[in-house]
Amino acid sequence: MYKPSWVLSCGVFLVGSGCGALDPNAGDQEEPKAQLQNYALRQNETFNLAGAAETAHTSGVIDTSNPFFLVRGTNPRTCETCHAASQGWTISAMGAATKFYLSDGLDPLFNLVDTGSRPDADVSTSQARRDTFDSTIDRAVIRFTRTINPAAEFAVAAVSDPSGFSDTTRVSAFRRPSPTANESKVPNTGWAGGPATAGVPAALAATAVGATRLHGQRVEPLSPEDAAAERDFMFGVIFAQSYDWLAGRLDADGARGGAQNLMAQPFYEGINDITGGDPQGHPFNRKVFNIFDAWENEQPSPTVSPWQAAARASIYRGQELFNSYEFTVSDVKGLNDVLGQPVAAVTCSTCHNTPNVGGHSVFRQFDIGSANEENCGAALPILTLQNKTTGETRKVCDMGRATGSGSWNDIGKFRAPPLRGLAARAPYFHDGQMGTIWDVVQYYDRHFSMGLSTQQKLDLTAFLRAL
Repeated sequence: MYKPSWVLSCGVFLVGSGCGALDPNAGDQEEPKAQLQNYALRQNETFNLAGAAETAHTSGVIDTSNPFFLVRGTNPRTCETCHAASQGWTISAMGAATKFYLSDGLDPLFNLVDTGSRPDADVSTSQARRDTFDSTIDRAVIRFTRTINPAAEFAVAAVSDPSGFSDTTRVSAFRRPSPTANESKVPNTGWAGGPATAGVPAALAATAVGATRLHGQRVEPLSPEDAAAERDFMFGVIFAQSYDWLAGRLDADGARGGAQNLMAQPFYEGINDITGGDPQGHPFNRKVFNIFDAWENEQPSPTVSPWQAAARASIYRGQELFNSYEFTVSDVKGLNDVLGQPVAAVTCSTCHNTPNVGGHSVFRQFDIGSANEENCGAALPILTLQNKTTGETRKVCDMGRATGSGSWNDIGKFRAPPLRGLAARAPYFHDGQMGTIWDVVQYYDRHFSMGLSTQQKLDLTAFLRAL
C-alpha cells in the first residue's frame, strides 16, 4: 500500500522532527516511552511527533462559534479544513494523509477546485483519487492557477507539467497553506504576498473574503461582519510547542517555551531590523532567541532525569547555534543585495530576526533556491522564465514573489516564516519539499556549505522542534 514519506518508524525520527534528537544510536528508550504514556494534555494542547503544542488566544478563549469554524461557502469546507489547530493551524502531511485514508479521499479537503494534480483530474475511484491527490497527501499542498501579468519583466517561455495542465498562459503552483497563527507577531502574511500596507488585521480580513470565495466556492462576498470576526480570531491565535518527549515541559525550570510566554513577547514592525531600521533605535542583535537560556548548564537532579538533562542541554546548544553560528552566503536575493554585500557573514537569526518568534520583522523576502528546478518534486510543473530585456532564463517550479510583482529580481523569493510551533506542521518550505526539521537543517548545511557537524545538526534540530 502507498505510504507517504513521513510514515517512518520512531527510530528514524530520532534525527528528524519526532521522538528525539540526541544520539540516534542511544540504547535504552524506556524513559521516553514512559513519558509518552504518562503525559496528560493540558487544555488546548495537541500531540505531534515531537511532543505537544499549545494554542492560546488573546481573548482568553478559543471561540469555536466564530465563522472561522463554520461553513460559509457552497461546499462543506470551513477555514479549519486547511488550518487546523492539531496541525499547527495549517495542514500537515500526516493530517492530510489521515483524512484521505479515513474518508477514502472524500473528505472536504480533497476538492478539485484547489487540490489534486489538475482541476479536471479523475476522482471516480479510490485509486484515481489517491493518484490525483498524491501531492496533498505527501506534501500538504494546495493548488493555485496563476497567470502572468503582461507587464511583468519576464515571460513563461516553456512549461513542463507532468499533469499536462499548465501552459505558457496559465500555470499551476503548489503551496502549503500559510499557518493562521502568530499573525500578531509578523509584518505581513502569506508565503509571497506583498506588504500589509493597511496592517496585518486588514490583510487577514481580505484573506477571509478571498479564501471563502476560492476555497469555499462562495458566490457572494463574505459579509463584513463575518470577515471582521474571522480577522479578529486569526489575529489573536498564538501557537507554540509546549512539551518535548525527552526534555519535558518547555516552560519548566526557567525555560520560557509555550504559547503563554509567546503571547507576552513584544513585537512591532522593524524590531531588531538587520539594516538598522528599528523604529525604536535598537541595533540589530544576533541573539534572537533566549527562551532556553535557563537550560545552559542543565544537569541531572532529583527532579530532572539524565534523559531530560541531556535533551535540555541539546536544545540550549541548538538555540545558541541558531543565534551565533556564522556562515557566509552569496547571491541570495533579498539579503546580499539589501545588505550591499556580495558575500555576507550571517547566522540563522539574520533572516529569522524577530525576537523569540523567528519571522522577519519587516516586509522582506528571500530567494534561498528552494524553487529551483533541482529542488522541485517530480509532480510539480517546471517553468522556464525568460527575462524580456536580457534574454536570461531561469527554471523554477514556483515564481514566488514575482507572481504578484512581475519583477525578475523577485523570482523564487518567499518570506522567512515565523518558527514557533514548527514541529506540528511538517513538511516544510513553501511546497513541502522537506519532510522533517532534520531535512531542513540538512538543506541549509548543504546549500550554504555551513560545515555543521552531526552533533550540531542534532542540536539545531532539537531546538527547532522545541519552538
